[in-house]
Amino acid sequence: MAEFFRKQLFNIIAVVFLALFVIVWGNVLFQVWVFIPETPGTPPKLNGAVVCAAGVLSTSLSSLTASALGFTIAEVRREEQSGSTEVGGQAQAGVFDSGGITTKLSGRIIAALMVYLVIGLLVLGVWLVKGTASTDLVGAFSLSLLGWIIGAAGVVFQAEKPSPAPI
Repeated sequence: MAEFFRKQLFNIIAVVFLALFVIVWGNVLFQVWVFIPETPGTPPKLNGAVVCAAGVLSTSLSSLTASALGFTIAEVRREEQSGSTEVGGQAQAGVFDSGGITTKLSGRIIAALMVYLVIGLLVLGVWLVKGTASTDLVGAFSLSLLGWIIGAAGVVFQAEKPSPAPI
């Protein structure tokens, strides 16, 4: 039994972290969604602990996924520059290998990316629908998600790096 936990320790930590993220943000989303303000545009009052936990979890997961993508991109680029990315015996200079990046991401990072993206899109949707009747927390996470998506899109749409001009 101890051997199972030893082998699965990182997976257990990842699942607990992602489950906490989903539970806390699911709670926030539920409270904001079902809230009916007495005065139009009044946001719901959220428990301070929930607000703090939601903020820490969203910032942590955003940073974790962004840094994992950044480190993986750097690793793939380093391999490309050393000539280990070859097609037909020739190094592919100037080609951005997005497939190389996705194959190097661990299952835990892919799960974290998907959880962050799905919950983030739900938060964004609630913010757009509820408007001023949502909370600053929801608005802040929505804007943070949009920034994260823009950064990720910058990577996705970078299909090629400019090749050095011949001398």
